[in-house]
Amino acid sequence: MGYNLFIDGCLMLAAYFIYLAQAIIRNQQKGTKVNWKTEEIIVAIAGILALIIGADFTVTATEKIVSILGIAKLVGGLFLTSTLSIIPEVFATWSVAKSGKFTAATTSVIADNTATMTLAFFPLALVSLPVENIKLYSVNLFFVALLGVFYSLFIYFGKPKYSFYFKEVLVLNSIYIIYLLVMIFGVLK
Repeated sequence: MGYNLFIDGCLMLAAYFIYLAQAIIRNQQKGTKVNWKTEEIIVAIAGILALIIGADFTVTATEKIVSILGIAKLVGGLFLTSTLSIIPEVFATWSVAKSGKFTAATTSVIADNTATMTLAFFPLALVSLPVENIKLYSVNLFFVALLGVFYSLFIYFGKPKYSFYFKEVLVLNSIYIIYLLVMIFGVLK
């Protein structure tokens, strides 16, 4: 069982690197040189440390809340931990979106989810974490794939090319809302 999960983890890691390679190679633009000041480096390191401490606090707090409320750990993880873990991304995406850059905002969300569904599962596969709820896992993978397919279609066939219209962003958000409804009223029922 553990060996198969290790292979699964390696496949997810390979999928991430394929995704990363195509993102780097496709439509390359000339890079710009960035000079980091000492204060900026210190702030960046402090931000990483804050994320690490915040992640530990989030997981610990979720475990306590789940225990006090008597709800399933799965529900706590899906709706408490995941909500708290995306707060930094929400603020970054909101900042980009309110400046009218819908493509950049949506791309950051899709890229984050792609990394989560590939790279983040690798350590779990290494410790032989079995999938206990195949229905939940399958629904999650289906909706991640569905978002990826629509994202790719909008980017490739959309006008203007490699960009989003507001209605396309609404379609992607609608898929996510359908996912939430399926999870709440179907899978977790």
